[in-house]
Amino acid sequence: MRFPRKVNYCLLAVLVLVTILARYPTSADHEMGSDTTFINSLANSIVQDGYAKWILHPTSIFGLYALSYPSAAPFILSMGSEVSGISVEGLILILGMVLAIAGAISAYLLAKNIRDSDVFAHSVALLFTLAPFYVKDTTWVASSRGFVVAMLPFFLLLLARHMRTKDLRYLLLALAVFVVLSSIHRMGLLSILILIAYLLAVPLHMVTQRLRFTLAKFEKPFRYAALGISVAAFLGIFYVQFVFPGISGANVVEQYTNGALFTGSSFPVLLINMAVSLVGRVGFLLPLVPIGLFAYAWKRPKESTDKFLLLVTLTFLPLLSLRDYISEFLIPVFVILAVMGVLTIVKMIRNRRQLGAILFASFLLTSCIFSWATKDHWRESYVTDGPIPKPVYDVALYIRVSAWGTILTNAGLTGGRIAAISGLPNMPLGGASTHIQSAQQLTWNFVDPSNLAVRLMDLTQISFNTDSIYIAVNVDNVEELWETVLIYQKTGEANRIMSEYRVHFIATENDIFPTYSSYGLNRASCLLGSDPLCQPGNVLPNNSYVVYTNSEVTLWLARGGPPDR
Repeated sequence: MRFPRKVNYCLLAVLVLVTILARYPTSADHEMGSDTTFINSLANSIVQDGYAKWILHPTSIFGLYALSYPSAAPFILSMGSEVSGISVEGLILILGMVLAIAGAISAYLLAKNIRDSDVFAHSVALLFTLAPFYVKDTTWVASSRGFVVAMLPFFLLLLARHMRTKDLRYLLLALAVFVVLSSIHRMGLLSILILIAYLLAVPLHMVTQRLRFTLAKFEKPFRYAALGISVAAFLGIFYVQFVFPGISGANVVEQYTNGALFTGSSFPVLLINMAVSLVGRVGFLLPLVPIGLFAYAWKRPKESTDKFLLLVTLTFLPLLSLRDYISEFLIPVFVILAVMGVLTIVKMIRNRRQLGAILFASFLLTSCIFSWATKDHWRESYVTDGPIPKPVYDVALYIRVSAWGTILTNAGLTGGRIAAISGLPNMPLGGASTHIQSAQQLTWNFVDPSNLAVRLMDLTQISFNTDSIYIAVNVDNVEELWETVLIYQKTGEANRIMSEYRVHFIATENDIFPTYSSYGLNRASCLLGSDPLCQPGNVLPNNSYVVYTNSEVTLWLARGGPPDR
């Protein structure tokens, strides 16, 4: 079905408005997520130093070198801040909305390229822009996974257009987008599988076109066999991952033992938990994806674009057990197949057009309501996905103006938030990083790059969970040093660390003081005074004084001396 041009423009305007409203932070005062504060910190370092200190090697841009991180988002945010005068925090909000709008329009164009139907195209664009996990990762969040998903429809569109037109410009632009995707987030490297599917689709289309009439009488058995083999392959691979946990780099049993509905380690429970997890991330219509996939695979005749998208689907099916990354990466494909599933069901009611229209509208409305109701689920359920609390933001502003050196905290999440807003180093390292391989080791001058030794990881150890293929071998684990200071049983070693890392101030969360939080557990600290076996003279309140306090955070001056900023 086609709409008049003005109707299409009006519907696209409504799509843009819905995209913005879904991402307007009505109940958050500041940026959200530990990954966001980490990337904010990297962007701040570029603004302060004029360059990215973690770029030591060409692969550093993609986060594959030691002490690096995918660099596109920090560069965009820092450059935007310098040019516009808007804070990095403000640009995070704006960038998420801009990319979400671009992603919604790209999804519309991609769907239009697959099927020349305005109903289909607008439905795909609407459900894509409201996919719960995608909304979460583009709402005042700099976690670059959402930015990758926003660009995927455009990437797929370019490849589909090149396959249809043979225009080399589309292919060159697609390769450029691939580089950008890979530099935004390590998840972007998964797009190489889309390129592989594309390379396979070209000869497949040529061969099937030649065999189409020659083997016409075997077409239906072949279609049944291909569909059966695909389903069996997916279930078989998942079952192998169930029998041999961790064989693909992700432990299926660990990831899906606890679900929203069931708890257990049996194969059916894991399979159901995976399906429920995908529904919560992609949308309410996900159960219709198999119907859409069957209808799409059964469709005749197939264009080259159809074969390409089917190959993309089959390429990624065995990887669904990797949970977050794969489920989010495949949101555009899932949405396309879900809408095809809806239209397939509606077509079954051929003689009752009004009933079909009501059913179609009900499917879309129910999915939109579900997405709207669940878009804040992760922020409300997981403290690491929540916004920076106002008291923490206030103390970070005070630190930015009045403190110096490195800020020691008794909770890593709070430390990462303070570092993002204050611009000062923090112990422990915070955000989306391991403490040994974090780019903050370089941005905060904890490691001298001229003395950095690096080794290439053994190829047999590389998996989907691998962050960097180059590993730093002679750097300290800042997390261990942080705990040495807080435990404060080796006073000489603790004092040496505080001096070496220029720790002058300690910020403590009032709720857990005088303990400190490590991996979700509150642990005793001699420095803070929660361990009765420690000497009283070593306790923080006895040899320091409070310089700032509010309802959530207290800032202590632990070591005097002139500012060494």
